[in-house]
Amino acid sequence: MLTLSHHYHNKMSFIKNIKTNTFIKSVSVLMTGTVLAQALTYLITPVLTRIYSTEEMGELGVYLRIVGFVAALATMRYELTLPLPKRDKHAFLLYRLSLKIAFFIILACALTAILYLVTKSFELYESLFLLFCFLSVIFVVFINTGTNWAIRVKNFKRISNSRISNSLFSNAFRWIFGVMSFGSLGLIAATLIGYVVSSFSFIKEFFKINANKKKQISNKQTYVLAKEYKDFPLINLPHVLVDLGRDLLVAGLIILFFSKSVFGSYSHSYAILRIPLVIVGASIGQVLFSTCSEYLNKGKEIQSILKKTLITLVGLSFIPFLFIFLYGEDLFAFVFSAEWAESGYYSEIMSIWLFGNFLASSISTIPLIIGRQKEFFFLGLISSAIQIIGFGVLPLYIGNNNDAFIDILWIVSIIMTVFNVLVVFITLYYSKIQKIKF
Repeated sequence: MLTLSHHYHNKMSFIKNIKTNTFIKSVSVLMTGTVLAQALTYLITPVLTRIYSTEEMGELGVYLRIVGFVAALATMRYELTLPLPKRDKHAFLLYRLSLKIAFFIILACALTAILYLVTKSFELYESLFLLFCFLSVIFVVFINTGTNWAIRVKNFKRISNSRISNSLFSNAFRWIFGVMSFGSLGLIAATLIGYVVSSFSFIKEFFKINANKKKQISNKQTYVLAKEYKDFPLINLPHVLVDLGRDLLVAGLIILFFSKSVFGSYSHSYAILRIPLVIVGASIGQVLFSTCSEYLNKGKEIQSILKKTLITLVGLSFIPFLFIFLYGEDLFAFVFSAEWAESGYYSEIMSIWLFGNFLASSISTIPLIIGRQKEFFFLGLISSAIQIIGFGVLPLYIGNNNDAFIDILWIVSIIMTVFNVLVVFITLYYSKIQKIKF
């Protein structure tokens, strides 16, 4: 009887601890929305892969890479500073600064795009493609800045709802436009609609905060804050642009040396293998960013929570990645149709690479808060060099047929796996000797 009572007491104590653990609760809220959003995406993907070709999916992949690159450039990475200041007033000034910078950079990009179209023969597809890219960047900027403000105020429910609405609307319209045979432009337009809908709550929240804090606006203080957090545009921005530029360049190299179809298969495989990162890693990473920022502001160490997070990430992702490694080709052929079997084989090869990437990416915000952006910028350069040499130089020596692409994929995957493991250990090392900057 005593044993049962003791067991019951321990069980209730465990449940109570979960309910009172802010970190776990925050992750749960974010993950619930993320899981629902991704569930919608991956439930409809088998339908979409039977409507759209690998080439059309490849064009969507190029669009997503362009939007990601320009959106990162637009805010100069100042949106990542929002959770860091101790005072809400300072965080709000950085919020306004991010959007102000974005306005001028997006305007400059739009004028450049218009000049490009004017100086060459008019093509409807190219014009619509650039227009959709331009509009998408605007709404992605609001999503990125709004998400980081929500992280600061711990309104993880808003982030969760944004992700669900994005997934619901974009996927619904991808199916509708697919049935209407709109091709790759249908995929892109549907994605834009998802961005528009999911940004509404963030845009509304910004104007509400702006109205309440108008008297606190100070150009002098904004300038001081911009200088205080100058590492974000000077170090983190080049790091991110190198990563995103690499992805865009890799897309171009695969299309150049092989084909849009091969890139479509590669891009689809890459997206599927990033499911654990999108569902689990991003949610845990955002909460980890908020929690570690708070710990450092209070003078606490962060390595212990980082180690626990990594153990959790390994436990959650090892079996799914192992399953893909063993059965990827058959799984893709069954779920997405026989046309995507090749993509499944790519996923088998890339599974070890993306497993390491999942771990490294989930904790990639740590360098931002311990003042180690410069060191990780150089690591980012190494990562980019490996992939660019792999997809841009090796085809000149190995060849540019499908068999050559598979050989190159094996080489890049093995090297990147070792590299990602090293990045994880380097992050742990620096978290122990953290250099508190903020």
